[in-house]
This record gives sequence, C-alpha cells and structure tokens, in this order.
Amino acid sequence: HDERLSSKRAAAYPLLVMSNHGRWRVHAQCDDISWTREALTCKVKGSDGYMYEPCWIHPKDAEKRGIKDGDVVKVYNERGGVLCGALVWERVMPGVISIDHGARADFIIPGKLDRGGAINTIVPEGIVSKHCAGQTTGGFLAEVEKVSSKQMEEWREQYPDAFKREYDPASGLRFNAWVEGDK
Repeated sequence: HDERLSSKRAAAYPLLVMSNHGRWRVHAQCDDISWTREALTCKVKGSDGYMYEPCWIHPKDAEKRGIKDGDVVKVYNERGGVLCGALVWERVMPGVISIDHGARADFIIPGKLDRGGAINTIVPEGIVSKHCAGQTTGGFLAEVEKVSSKQMEEWREQYPDAFKREYDPASGLRFNAWVEGDK
C-alpha cells in the first residue's frame, strides 16, 4: 500500500488517518451503551440528531476546509467514505486526523458510504503482511470535507431505506433494523 504523504495519491488525499482502539468500546462491542455515548469524545451529535463517530482534526486543517466543531464531515478516499462528527482540537497534529476504529456500521451505500463511523470502508484492502492476516486501520491517506444539508438531503432521497432504520440516539442503530423480514 502506498499510503505515504510523499506519494502521488497524497495530492488527492492529503491527510494521514490515525486510528486507535477507542476508549469507549472494544471494537463494535459496547458501541450501544447509552451512558458512554454521552461523553464528549465518544460521539458527536449532528444537526440531524444522529450520533456520529468523532473525527479529530487540527484547527488549521479544519479552517482550510471550512469545518467547525460539531459539523458532520465525510472522510473519504478512492475506496469509499465514512461520515463523522468533527472534533476540532489541537490534540492531533496538522496533516493528521484521528478516528477510532471499531464503530458499528450503518451503511447509506453498502460497502461505499457509512454513517456509523466504521472506517473499514476506507482502509487499505488486503492483509497486513504475508505473515499476519488483518487490516491496516491506521496510517492511510484520506481527505475530509464538510457535509452540506443539501448533500444529506440528496442521500435521504436516493437511499431512503438507509435512513428509515430504527435508531435511538442513546444507544444507536437498533439490531432489529437489520433482521430480515422484521417489520
């Protein structure tokens, strides 16, 4: 994988994604605990009431992109995109964004655009090395842009089923939203 800031791809995707194990869950387990979702750094409440996975971005990078604290943003590369809530803080260095991995997926476009915060959509494909099966969940290139209300409305019109799933801001996507045949 050529995920260097000095690569040709960095012209289109100039930010390095750093992804750690989140402090609020173990992978997707515990992503539905209501009292942890109240913590400032656990989820970011969007203007639509959805609780987005935080994307930590440095103020200089946010300013270049017209992003403010709490905005819904799209983190993307040629592999796909994931919607997050911006946390504009100096806790990450310029040129780097941080998104914890392990959030529960809530696809708008299956395999291409997720609003649950599951960065699996944008990580490099393949295995880590010939000796280790696994996913590279940090140290890869992406870009970030603010999601306009117009863009969100277009997605709602194009993919209405994705926005009709039962969702509780306190605990997230309801499991029965994915059970086949459940009314």
